[in-house]
Amino acid sequence: MRRVVGCILAVATLSLLDSATTLFGIGRGIFREVNPLLRNALEVHIGWFVLLKGSLTTLWASVMIREQHRRWLLYAHIGVIALYAGIVARTGWLLWGA
Repeated sequence: MRRVVGCILAVATLSLLDSATTLFGIGRGIFREVNPLLRNALEVHIGWFVLLKGSLTTLWASVMIREQHRRWLLYAHIGVIALYAGIVARTGWLLWGA
């Protein structure tokens, strides 16, 4: 259970960072949202974007908790965390390092 909680906290943190950097980049005219579902939500209102992004993360967390007995799923999620961290790092680099 400890590893599951760690995975959930890591993804929640990365999701918040991803949302913040995406919105900052869009506001500066550097980025555009490529996920069509999130892009449509953002076109309606920033609140819908944040709500939908958080809902997707919450859905993922509920599956993670429900299926925590599946060891292979934990390893798959660790891979997802690594990829997500890379995306957030690249976004930050594009915003502040380039």
